[in-house]
Amino acid sequence: MKSGPLAGKTVLVTRAKEQAHDLSRLIERQGGEAIEVPLIEFQSTNFHQVQKVLNELQDYQWLIFTSTNGVRFFMEQVQTMEQKLNFTSLKIAVVGEKTEEMLERFGLKATVIPKEYVAEGLVEALMGKVKKGERVIVARGNLGRVDLVHQLSQMGAMVTDLFVYETVCPIKAKEQLHRVLQVHKQLDYITFTSSSTVRHYIKLFKLLKHEQKDTHPTVACIGPIAARTAVNNGLNVTIVPHTYTIEHLVEQIVIHSRGGKLS
Repeated sequence: MKSGPLAGKTVLVTRAKEQAHDLSRLIERQGGEAIEVPLIEFQSTNFHQVQKVLNELQDYQWLIFTSTNGVRFFMEQVQTMEQKLNFTSLKIAVVGEKTEEMLERFGLKATVIPKEYVAEGLVEALMGKVKKGERVIVARGNLGRVDLVHQLSQMGAMVTDLFVYETVCPIKAKEQLHRVLQVHKQLDYITFTSSSTVRHYIKLFKLLKHEQKDTHPTVACIGPIAARTAVNNGLNVTIVPHTYTIEHLVEQIVIHSRGGKLS
């Protein structure tokens, strides 16, 4: 039998398949049972536009990433090019430490990393650094928030809002969620690491509602944006860590399971 503060607890992990393992491992280290049902997946998109921007890369001063997926899909397109691109003249900004880590996997370093890992924090960190007339690439997903793009434009930057991937609901998600809800009549926690996972969960749960009563698991969101989406969709959010990482998310779940005071 497992030991640890989450022993006997079931935690639904809704992250994309390729990202779920890291969160599941943290849960299992605390003795919990991580149940993976990927509610989002990512696909490369906008190939011709991305290639056009890459061919003009020397004309830009800034490259900005708002997620690890933005880095991954942008750099994957870079790797398809025949000529080697020079990033040395570019200043690179990322939204948080996980995005920075992904960037470093491709041998690049970030110039700007905000203290608060959301778009607003990045805007604040870029104030006074991005100059009027500078050309900026914001590499992001099709469902990403546009606030950053608008704020950069207001600073006087010439912004290229570049979609490098799109977010979709996996074909097998409904079947997998149904199976989990049939086996686990009462989930203890459900984790959301993006607004898309929330929206897809709500959509699928409504489709399955005639087959499964509401289990009312404790809802844990990685940050305020996902939490706001959850609340707007009728969910009662209990856990939102102050630092928006999976490590801090699991830390707060552990505190909650012990009946402690959430920070």
